[in-house]
Amino acid sequence: MIRTNVRKRRPAGSTLAAAALLGALAPALLPAAQAQAAPLGRACLFQDKEGAQGAGHVAWAVRDPKDSGHWIWGATEGPANGMYIPAGSPNGSWIKGGTWKQLRGSISLARYDNYRCINTAGGNLAAAQQTYGRMKANGYAVLTNNCLTKSLEIFRSYSPALTGSSLPDGRTTPNHYFEVSLNSARGWEASRSY
Repeated sequence: MIRTNVRKRRPAGSTLAAAALLGALAPALLPAAQAQAAPLGRACLFQDKEGAQGAGHVAWAVRDPKDSGHWIWGATEGPANGMYIPAGSPNGSWIKGGTWKQLRGSISLARYDNYRCINTAGGNLAAAQQTYGRMKANGYAVLTNNCLTKSLEIFRSYSPALTGSSLPDGRTTPNHYFEVSLNSARGWEASRSY
């Protein structure tokens, strides 16, 4: 018996489809170490339950996705009378940068009670800093332009992926937002004691 070596050729389209499918599945097939090495941003909100005469107060922090050891953080303290500061006047905003340990030393343990965080696919520290720059100069209004609304704007500029489902609007008190709104928001970790 004579055997011939004749291979059947696959149509070019099926080869291309197989290559495309393999390319789409390749990220899922990567080892866990490679998947974890992907840039990862992180945003955290810190709660002072007794702040603002019991309505609460918050501070914010974001991590550099290119250097997981570097963070920037800050808050807007608002006016002594708690109601209003015109644009262009100091509104008690501040910002710092450094390690998580430095952040923990800077955000007073005596003042803040809890914190909670969310991971993001990436993040832009420069955008967060630019937004902070605008927020520190745009005044303060207890109901519409406060520590919470400013923190949320910084988070949104840091990661556009933080949308309504993971970052609801802040038309509520800081305590309600921290304890209720974020409980039903997508992706936020449980509150931790600070």
